[in-house]
Amino acid sequence: MHLGLLRGWDRQLLDLIQSVARPELDVVGSVVTVFGQSEVTAGIAAGLVVARIRARRADFWVPLAIVITVALEAVTKLVVGQPLPPPEVQRDLAFFPGVVAPFVHSFPSGHLARDAFLLLIAHGWPRIATGLALTLVAVSRVYTGQHWPSDVLGGLLLGSVVAWLANALAHRPRDA
Repeated sequence: MHLGLLRGWDRQLLDLIQSVARPELDVVGSVVTVFGQSEVTAGIAAGLVVARIRARRADFWVPLAIVITVALEAVTKLVVGQPLPPPEVQRDLAFFPGVVAPFVHSFPSGHLARDAFLLLIAHGWPRIATGLALTLVAVSRVYTGQHWPSDVLGGLLLGSVVAWLANALAHRPRDA
């Protein structure tokens, strides 16, 4: 199974986003990429757990649900089987060349799923800031040629749903 029905739209939007290609934007896109890497997001999730434990919050476990996000990402990549964008469109500078994703398929974007999850469980961010941050990640993933637009939409949906479920479970009314 793959998302071939979106291929034309994916390619047109990728080409449009890359039409402004410049070396400076390659650097910006590559820096944004670092903030979605699994090693970075795992560290942020761990930090959120520690902060919540120190604050004696009952929902300290919510950031650990990032594991569910990662597991669903992996399963979906295996099931959907959408090919990565071709190498000739890739603009990522690979600041950490030894750190690569073990997947050969691109749907959904794990970077966007993890970032969406973390941003949506971290209370205190204004909605506009969260929206802008997620837009920056989404555009950077397409601009650097690491993902198709449909991949980033899938990642956004995945991370948002897991964040919503984790927050809903953490804040559900308790029985008397």
